[in-house]
Amino acid sequence: MVLQSKIQGDTVYFKIDGAIDTEGGADLSSAFQEIMENSKVKNAEFDMREVPSITSAGIGKLLKFFKHFDKGGGSMSIAGISEPLRIQFEEIHLNQIIPIG
Repeated sequence: MVLQSKIQGDTVYFKIDGAIDTEGGADLSSAFQEIMENSKVKNAEFDMREVPSITSAGIGKLLKFFKHFDKGGGSMSIAGISEPLRIQFEEIHLNQIIPIG
């Protein structure tokens, strides 16, 4: 998994390439913690077009990150998503929690 991030104004943009497995979940956790410590960042947007799958560890990290923004009055969304990942999110109803564009 390759994770890229860019902060513009009060929004962080993430681009993820590759499957999010247990190791990738740990990488997400580190990146997310750094962003959560930045009080200027209020919103997050993800490009997950190149993510074929995600493990429960990765889903847990996404939910924790979502709760951070939701609690702070910000937002988190997924701007782009692969079809296999969209199906996975729909099966577990994650698409009802995190907006998918």
